[in-house]
Amino acid sequence: MTVIYRCCYIEGCDGSLLLDDTSSFTGEKRAAPNVNSARGFEVIDNIKSAVEKVCPGVVSCADILAVTARDSVVILGGPNWNVKLGRRDSRTASQSAANSGIPPATSNLNRLISSFSAVGLSTKDMVALSGLFSPPPPHNSSPLL
Repeated sequence: MTVIYRCCYIEGCDGSLLLDDTSSFTGEKRAAPNVNSARGFEVIDNIKSAVEKVCPGVVSCADILAVTARDSVVILGGPNWNVKLGRRDSRTASQSAANSGIPPATSNLNRLISSFSAVGLSTKDMVALSGLFSPPPPHNSSPLL
């Protein structure tokens, strides 16, 4: 879920986070907000390789990312939804856009609300997405501690 959230947050769900660095751009994978949180790129790469063997040039990495995010939620007991397909993969990525666009983990509440609002997300969206990345409380913990 972190990968699709981070990918969609910058330029829309275009798969740009999946791109490796090239001679013409530095990708988003190694941007500060993604370094220790966005993982599993090899899973998407493996799925893309398998899909390419069956139907080359048809299914985008961005669509694979959207479908795997939905399927992950469903497998873990969450809701199911239809995923509209037809996304096009980006041909470029921007580490600087990821560094400046994704709010750092040290952001205060006002900064988070402002950052999410800037990309069309509500405070409710922010809370829901933030919950995706929070560890569960320890077993038998008191809410007062």
